[in-house]
Amino acid sequence: MYVKEGQYHLQLPAYYNLSKQNQKLRIFIMSTPGTQKPISIHIPPDLQHLAVPRQKFLEQHPSYSCLAVGAFVFSISNGGSPSDLPRLLQVQRSATERAFPNLWEVPGGSSEFTDPTILHSVAREVFEETGLHLTRFIRQIGSGTEFVTGPKSRPKRWLKLHFEIEVAELGRALLEGLSSCVHGDHGQQSGAEQHGRLRNVISGTSIEVFLDPAEHQDYRWVSEDDVRTDTYNGGSHRLVSDDQKQVTLEAFNLHREGLEQLRALIGSAGTLPTFI
Repeated sequence: MYVKEGQYHLQLPAYYNLSKQNQKLRIFIMSTPGTQKPISIHIPPDLQHLAVPRQKFLEQHPSYSCLAVGAFVFSISNGGSPSDLPRLLQVQRSATERAFPNLWEVPGGSSEFTDPTILHSVAREVFEETGLHLTRFIRQIGSGTEFVTGPKSRPKRWLKLHFEIEVAELGRALLEGLSSCVHGDHGQQSGAEQHGRLRNVISGTSIEVFLDPAEHQDYRWVSEDDVRTDTYNGGSHRLVSDDQKQVTLEAFNLHREGLEQLRALIGSAGTLPTFI
């Protein structure tokens, strides 16, 4: 981790400069070895205390023996019709998983001792499970959820920390969608087609998500109502636990409050962009 302009950033090792294609992990070094610039991830001041190794955190919280992390990735909200409201990326656990097969969750997993800090764990898990690149931590969601694994004679007490984050792919897709609408071939695309393409970007459906089939078999961008009613397009959409459902609903609420604050801030300064 290093400090830049008074804000903490994570310096990510080479494993983060990867791409996922065809359901396999393939390494693509983005520049000449030895000259590669580190990727920096913004960390807000209220999360800087979590830029510590897992072991140090567990020593400070001796009632837990293991630590896990979860990442909440929201699509860009247009704030208009229900189809334009924020949607959350969730992944479906593999049918062969011993615990909670076929149920839904956000990307995440164990914080490992090899991760330089807990926040590095989030970046690694997001990439490994979705192929997406974390660029910014927005906030922590709640104070964590507890669960126990293992036999009764040797139980493992876990704490799972949850974070709302931004990923590079959504921002890049938005810029490409806007550029296409402004500079694209208007002779081949109607206004409705261009608007539909941008709507796909806003909803998240244009973003490629690469799953590890050993862990997850599908993904969806779900609405708050989907989570609240345990349904999606008329079918079942059950999360791994009631605790995760409550955290997810809290995440939607915090995300909505953040958007309202942003709209108020931008609205007081001038015209509000329609995709916020």
